[in-house]
Amino acid sequence: MTLICLLCAMAAFALFALATPSHHQRRLGGQLSSQRQRRLRSLAWAGVALCFVLAFSAEGAVYGAILWLGALSFGAAASFLFFNLMPARGQPSR
Repeated sequence: MTLICLLCAMAAFALFALATPSHHQRRLGGQLSSQRQRRLRSLAWAGVALCFVLAFSAEGAVYGAILWLGALSFGAAASFLFFNLMPARGQPSR
């Protein structure tokens, strides 16, 4: 359950990143419409909420909060490193 929570947090922050025009254009190509941006952000928030439920059901109230915050921190760091340091397809590495 903890692993699923971590994967859910990573997916949520990846969706938050793809909801920004620069990351969307660089990774997926094309312009980001406002409707698609809202949909990506809604899915990202749903992922954060699912991570919350998974963490609290796996570890209880006290340790679940710690797991949830840790998973969100890990997901944010992994997403930041991926989207800012990995070259997109078709782009040369620095």
